[in-house]
Amino acid sequence: MNIIDTHTHTNFSFDGENSPREMINCALESGLHALTFTDHIDVNDYYDSHYNQSRLMPLAAAEIPALIEIYADKIHIGFGAEIGQYIQNPALSKRLIAEFKLDYVIGSTHSIRGYKDFYYLDFKNKELEPEKIMQTYFEETLEMVENADIDVIGHLTYPLRYITGRNHIPVGMSKYTDIIQEIFKSAVRRNIGLEINTGGLRKPEYNKADPGLEYIKLFRELGGEIITIGSDAHRTTDLAAHFNAAAEIAESAGFKKIAYFIKRKPVFVGLM
Repeated sequence: MNIIDTHTHTNFSFDGENSPREMINCALESGLHALTFTDHIDVNDYYDSHYNQSRLMPLAAAEIPALIEIYADKIHIGFGAEIGQYIQNPALSKRLIAEFKLDYVIGSTHSIRGYKDFYYLDFKNKELEPEKIMQTYFEETLEMVENADIDVIGHLTYPLRYITGRNHIPVGMSKYTDIIQEIFKSAVRRNIGLEINTGGLRKPEYNKADPGLEYIKLFRELGGEIITIGSDAHRTTDLAAHFNAAAEIAESAGFKKIAYFIKRKPVFVGLM
């Protein structure tokens, strides 16, 4: 298959381990067709000293474009970002996208208003009510898709990694079908794509792509044309991990091509 990883984090993310050059060398050794760096810009915490994003992203913007030129004859490299919680600070989101001259923007929701990242939440706490949190999550994701300047929706079912995965709390997803359909219809209308994120497949307690076949197929049925595959790698060892599984999902849903982005425009490549 044509291996294109459009969701990766370097040590310019607060939780990334390897340098961009190390990630590129790993990509070359693994035979990747294209690689996009999407370090974190969580706009609700952008100036928080713990996450240090306001220092790290300018460093990424100074280094990665130069590497793109150095390796241009070996691999296509994109300089993008994963914008988290776009709607919690739209003005900052728009300013940073323009300032860093990004090739690609993933829109992700890692936390809903008034709560920490789902990663940090204790869903066994009875006050949290996971199903209400999921409803709010999809409502805020819909708000993002309707209003944000993004290219792709990141890991649509992200909270389930921690609700059903880590904490083994069942969530009946059928009650969210209508709002997910609205998310997809809005995405299609605005030419926004959908990511198949393989990060969850590296978590034994979860072992699922985000989202899975059911939702990739629904996106296709509602007119979706842009699909990307991202490992959500935070280290070289996770680069393009489980991409065969993601390709099978895309193909089973009826997609023949996947995309990466150059200057915010999709470039389509055959799965095989």
